[in-house]
Amino acid sequence: MPRTFTPGHRPSQPLYPDELVYTTVAKVESYLQLPDAKPTELIGDTTTASEGGQTVIKMPISGEDYRRWGFATDDVLTIYDNVDGLGKSITLTGVESTGSSGGVTLKAVDPGTAYTKANLAKIQPTSVLSNSGQRGITKSQVETLIRRRQDYIDGICRISWRPHIMVDEYQNFTTFKPYRRRYYTDYVGAVYLRYRPIQRLLRMGVWQGDKYRELAAARIRLVVKDPHLFNGTDKIFLCPNIAHTATLSSGTSSTTWAKDFGVKTIASEIGNLINQDSSTSKAAIQIGSMTENSKALNVSHEFLATANSDEGDGNVLISSMRSTDEGEIVTIAVTNESCFGFDLSNTNSQTVASTGSTFTVADASGFVQGNGLYYYGSGTDIKVARCTRSGNSITIADDLTSDFQSGLTTSTVVKQTTFDSDATDEQRQKDWWSIEDNGAIMFNNQYPFFENHSLKISYVYGERYLDKAIEDACTKLVAMDIMMTDDYTAMFPEGTQNVDLSSKMQKLDEEVKRLLIPYQESIIVAGMGG
Repeated sequence: MPRTFTPGHRPSQPLYPDELVYTTVAKVESYLQLPDAKPTELIGDTTTASEGGQTVIKMPISGEDYRRWGFATDDVLTIYDNVDGLGKSITLTGVESTGSSGGVTLKAVDPGTAYTKANLAKIQPTSVLSNSGQRGITKSQVETLIRRRQDYIDGICRISWRPHIMVDEYQNFTTFKPYRRRYYTDYVGAVYLRYRPIQRLLRMGVWQGDKYRELAAARIRLVVKDPHLFNGTDKIFLCPNIAHTATLSSGTSSTTWAKDFGVKTIASEIGNLINQDSSTSKAAIQIGSMTENSKALNVSHEFLATANSDEGDGNVLISSMRSTDEGEIVTIAVTNESCFGFDLSNTNSQTVASTGSTFTVADASGFVQGNGLYYYGSGTDIKVARCTRSGNSITIADDLTSDFQSGLTTSTVVKQTTFDSDATDEQRQKDWWSIEDNGAIMFNNQYPFFENHSLKISYVYGERYLDKAIEDACTKLVAMDIMMTDDYTAMFPEGTQNVDLSSKMQKLDEEVKRLLIPYQESIIVAGMGG
């Protein structure tokens, strides 16, 4: 019996569950009026060095001060001395040992000023909370409390102020009287999603009696075939038409998919890895070195996978989270076609006319412009490269199997497989359109069969503006949690007297409840009367 169980699709959860959205550590600290951190003296003069193409400043402190204050990467500090009284604000980029002296060197981008011990140079954190184990509650513990309270607020309000993902919500399609198509009504039917407001429809499969017709996404079905032909070095590549490639390798670590057991288990492993399923201990896989908003862009941010669902056992439905036209230029390749096959996709092929690091074909119009995955070979020996196309010329940008170029000949047939969609018309007078605020989807020309569960929808929902009342409520909830463990001498004055801890907790609890009342949904059930 397996240790963990999964239905094969991504769980409904916050899209970025670890991000602090409703409040921050600094706001909690400010609300509790915690004292400022004490300055730390440098044990030597600052120096500069070149690292990673930029100049960094190195600030030596004692090992004792480091352990007491818990300096860490991304901490914001102020450095100053008797010459530069205003000082400079810096963000730590690293921490390293100074060697046999027992000191510690803090590193940051060089602010352009040198500081000396003779001038009494000091550093001071902007936050008194850190991850030091010597000074009570830590920064990471406060961050954990914030994440818990964010989930609590979402649960009791049934509304989210951060993006949540809902996967495979089934809906029944009917054409009840208000939506019959007639004069002055431009749609034949409608459904209302369980959660609102909608930020993006990721998938919308409409049942056609024998298959789902996809109206909102570009997707591909990866079919797991004979598992006995896996060779242990099998890989799946995904390229969303950018100069970066995601590599999903077989193996036994948290960043790989296991090739053990049968096709259902293998498909589930691949789906869990793409979705970064924490319940199965799968970790994030970055798409090359791609970042967005200074954060790593991972496979789970770009793709959605469903394994062994009503698509069939051993099948992994992979869809792009981008809009339909952007998803149709996503390319995929595998190194072992004896074990994998593609369905619900487009595959184009051309014979190579000339070879080299830039090779040509007679007609490359069927291949995507810009970056895409190209492959050739057969069976368990498929050669893959990320290439860029300009006209009929294709330039090898990244030889992903290290033998793509060396095996090219003028008789080689290169292929490219892209995601596909069944419809691209989201418009009031076209196939379908949506009203995001109330979660309504209106159907005009493309709609499901009149059967139960004829719609299968995945979407991202949540308010895009964080109300200040929600921020205030989350901050106070976290403050209450902290005061339950350590009062920190936080004072909430009432006249000329201070309020005791139990009264503070009661007052805060009542205030938070009042703040959240307007956001909680009420259901009124009307009886027959009489």
